[in-house]
Amino acid sequence: MGFRSGRGCWLGAALGAAGALLPLFSAPGMAAAGATVGDAPVKIRIAFAGDSIVDNYWAGVDRIIEGNPCLKDAVELGRFAKNGTGLTRGDRTYWPREIKRVDAAFRPTLSVLSIGLNDQQFIVDGNGARTAWGAPDWTDKYRHELDEFLRAAIETRAIVLLIGMPAMRDVKENIAIGEKNALFAEAVAALGDANLRYVEPWRLHAEGLETFASYGPDKSGRLVQIRTTDGEHFTAAGEDLAASYLFPKIIEALDEAGKSLDRCLGRQTKDQHQVRDQVSGQISDKIIDDPAAAVRR
Repeated sequence: MGFRSGRGCWLGAALGAAGALLPLFSAPGMAAAGATVGDAPVKIRIAFAGDSIVDNYWAGVDRIIEGNPCLKDAVELGRFAKNGTGLTRGDRTYWPREIKRVDAAFRPTLSVLSIGLNDQQFIVDGNGARTAWGAPDWTDKYRHELDEFLRAAIETRAIVLLIGMPAMRDVKENIAIGEKNALFAEAVAALGDANLRYVEPWRLHAEGLETFASYGPDKSGRLVQIRTTDGEHFTAAGEDLAASYLFPKIIEALDEAGKSLDRCLGRQTKDQHQVRDQVSGQISDKIIDDPAAAVRR
């Protein structure tokens, strides 16, 4: 399972469920590579840090790793999600400091970050100064806190992936999420650091306007619940769908940094679009947001 912070992790995901997408990344009969990565006898360490959405990503990727003996020997995951936190309530968790603590304790090769789910509120910065929700300078203050967070995350020269937030059910929340995703992309571009990149959020719809859906097809095309009843998080099946999108992004970033995991992966992971097609080819005519009309697991 890898390193766990043991504090504040969102426990809503059904982590005991079998990952629907494990066959995409598992390699039966493949000899385990041991802990050697390149020329160095150490594991690649991937930290998942931020709010509770990142815990969904950790769970899905963890099932991919657990299903592949080679990846289990080559990769260690660190779980650092903190429920109810974000960039606004520094009096609870001040992420520019917290991410430094995570980096010092875990020393990640790559960090997957998700933040912003809980940030529709007043801001308390690291010094305790408050900015009221809706104040004229709220957005500027939020940009500042985001910049501090990203600068702290790249201090160790680890690869950093900031993941955009997925569509939400509530209309007002979804609008706010879209605005924050735009801020995230702008902040990453402004910093211009080679180790930092913004990753567009996972989408259920391959094209067109992305809207929230509680149900969608799994790998076999069967309609299952993919988002939880709160209209924000992912079910275990949804975690696997999101991981099928995110894991190739991780592999790509590692590969560009000279830390290839190709020896552990099947041919289908060479092309991330090919991986997505395997799980989303039937989505266009099977998406539904009506629980009463869905076939449940």
